[in-house]
Amino acid sequence: MRSLPGIITILAAAMPLLVASCSHSDPRTQALIDLRDEVEDQLEELVPGDWIVIGPGNALQQAVTLPQVQHLTVSATNVSTLRQTLDLMEREGKLSPRLWVCRELEQTGKRSTPGNARLRTHLQELLTGRTHFSVDERIITMQLSALKQPRKVLFIHTDTTIPHSSIGIELDYAGTQCIPTPATNRPTYRHADLIP
Repeated sequence: MRSLPGIITILAAAMPLLVASCSHSDPRTQALIDLRDEVEDQLEELVPGDWIVIGPGNALQQAVTLPQVQHLTVSATNVSTLRQTLDLMEREGKLSPRLWVCRELEQTGKRSTPGNARLRTHLQELLTGRTHFSVDERIITMQLSALKQPRKVLFIHTDTTIPHSSIGIELDYAGTQCIPTPATNRPTYRHADLIP
């Protein structure tokens, strides 16, 4: 019969393998790992002035037909995808994001669902402290449609199905992000101000 310390040693050696096999068996976890690897490869090719759009596959139909749009489909939500993408950008430190969020998502109405409220809450956590604009979805489409070659757009199609939940990330040089402090008055943007 084995001694108790011997059994503990065997269990301790087997534990990392058990944990690794369990974490990779979850398809959502594997999807996020694949997403991180895929986005990391794509980020190396993007430069300031390029865009990343995260949203449902049927969003921004007019913009996704542009020739400079690269498509990537992931099995993850908008928020998970945005979190992974921002984490990668901050870790690399080369590009700074300006976030464009659909105003329609923030409007609560009679048809608001628990999924909308949850998405808004998680999205607000990610937007806090980051430069972002809340605009009508058509403004994001117009911004993308106005891009000229060699500007590129990486469209990451997610499994989120909530309408008007797309998020645009306009890439800028790192270090040029200007975040208003609480003491500073935040400028008010009209739609006309946001159209190039």
